[in-house]
Amino acid sequence: MAKIHILSESVANKIAAGEVIERPASVVKELVENAIDAGGQKIVVSLTGGGLGGLCVSDDGEGLSAADVQLAFVRHATSKVATDADLSCIATLGFRGEALPSIAAVSRVRLVTQTAGDADGTELFLEAGEIQKVGPIGAPSGSLFEVSDLFFNTPARKKFLKSPQTEIGHIHDIVLQAALISPEIHFRLLSEGKVTLDAPPVSTLKARAEALLGQERVASCVEVCGESAGISVAALLSRPPLSKNDRRNQYLFVNGRPIKNATLTHAIYDAYGSFLMKGEHPFFVLALSLDPAVVDVNVHPAKREVRFQNADRVHQAVVGLLRSALASSDAPWETTGQAVAPPAPRPKISPSAFSSRPATRAAGGWPGWPEAGGARDPSQIQTAEGQATAPAASVVPLPLEMGPTIRPLGQVYATFLLAEIDGEMTLVDQHAAHERLLYEQMLKEKAQSNRRIQPFLIPPQIDLSPRQAGVMAEHLDLVAGLGWKIEPFGARTFLVREAPACLATTDVPALFADLVEEMETFSSVTTLEDRERALRVSMACHAAVRAGQVLSLDEIQALLTDYFQRQTPPTCPHGRPVLIRYTRDALDKLFRRQ
Repeated sequence: MAKIHILSESVANKIAAGEVIERPASVVKELVENAIDAGGQKIVVSLTGGGLGGLCVSDDGEGLSAADVQLAFVRHATSKVATDADLSCIATLGFRGEALPSIAAVSRVRLVTQTAGDADGTELFLEAGEIQKVGPIGAPSGSLFEVSDLFFNTPARKKFLKSPQTEIGHIHDIVLQAALISPEIHFRLLSEGKVTLDAPPVSTLKARAEALLGQERVASCVEVCGESAGISVAALLSRPPLSKNDRRNQYLFVNGRPIKNATLTHAIYDAYGSFLMKGEHPFFVLALSLDPAVVDVNVHPAKREVRFQNADRVHQAVVGLLRSALASSDAPWETTGQAVAPPAPRPKISPSAFSSRPATRAAGGWPGWPEAGGARDPSQIQTAEGQATAPAASVVPLPLEMGPTIRPLGQVYATFLLAEIDGEMTLVDQHAAHERLLYEQMLKEKAQSNRRIQPFLIPPQIDLSPRQAGVMAEHLDLVAGLGWKIEPFGARTFLVREAPACLATTDVPALFADLVEEMETFSSVTTLEDRERALRVSMACHAAVRAGQVLSLDEIQALLTDYFQRQTPPTCPHGRPVLIRYTRDALDKLFRRQ
């Protein structure tokens, strides 16, 4: 008996739909792209239950004629591709004829559409891809798609969906990307009847980015607009120094299509060059326009990726345009001979903020610190270009006896603390030292189950995007385990009732903006311990004194005393060194006294 058989049309359609429709956001993406292709100037997305209860996408585009309505839901039926030659120069967002039949195969769909030239519109009902009813109806020009009971006939797919709030976040991202690259179109997103995104038409990419991503963020960007080798680039790039250690808030578009592409991403990082420290990532919005004939958009079922016919040429053009814009801007890394104003200092802190608590240092020395014999030879330190530098500070273990003699001397660049410690000149990164102290304090309180909590008389309010609100709602128990008491206060707002005492004076909304970004990086296999550690590191980093914050000698003394009297590892939680020490011998060599 033959083992191989042909799948039924129903099963084949469900499998094909699974390649295109992964969640409600996939439906919104396909319908919004169709609306843009149809020439819509106002596109409205309405959600119920995060799209799980139902969703509606309407536009004022050209609509479908009565003759085309039923054909639109037949697999591989399309008005955008007719011959093999058309595949080599695709200029529309949709073209495969898979979106509508894939959506209909796993849901119930109602379509109301009207073209400007027809006397009546058409109403169509489908269930699991089968037409249930079709007839004339009065309607305005354009199309309205109502999709309900998504995955009702594929429960295996439905059980993997997240909470409504999380699904709203994914849909928000889809609409935001479409709005970014099409500033001339009015986009609106509603959830349970409430507007969560409203983007009226504007004339430029920058204006749309300011409206959607924030004026403060965009104002600090370098604007790029140029052409090279037939490739046009419009972009916004964040100026160094950067503080982001993740790749979120990076938007790439090719011929109006939101995509992911390693060539373009590498070109952007290459343009920054040495201005990016290891682990830093820029914010950017980059829109590339080039001949559709040299771009293959038929790579991924959901059209997330593209392939360039001459990737090297694209790479070189993008690097050249971006690097030129960065070099010609008034960016603070230019060598102009003029001093750059340091960041505005935060409110001054009292010496009591660094409480001195004697601790017995481990007999084995400082955890993670190299032994004296393993210190690098300063003469072997090289620059990034491979050139040997002058002898640098020797890295040696700290003395093991209690209470080193500390004589604070001041600050360098309002960032590094200068002190004589046990007769040796020491430079301390003030942020890294305080960050490590706060992190160790959190670990100690956890181990002793003696966490100090500070209630708020007036609870700070955290306002998040729909996606971020979903992430926060999923991790409320995790955050509570770190000493925070947070309550939902509306669809996208949370109130902070209590905080760990060591963090109560920080900018709580800004802190949680960072924590939510950290939470978004968690995968299903990230352990609870790793999640807690990542959030503690972020909390300590945010609450620590910053580079550019001026400290008095008393504050320097308090911070250094607290740091050296604890059994504190000589690196910050991110792994950066806290201090370097210049021995007398090292200084003598620098000044050629030996």
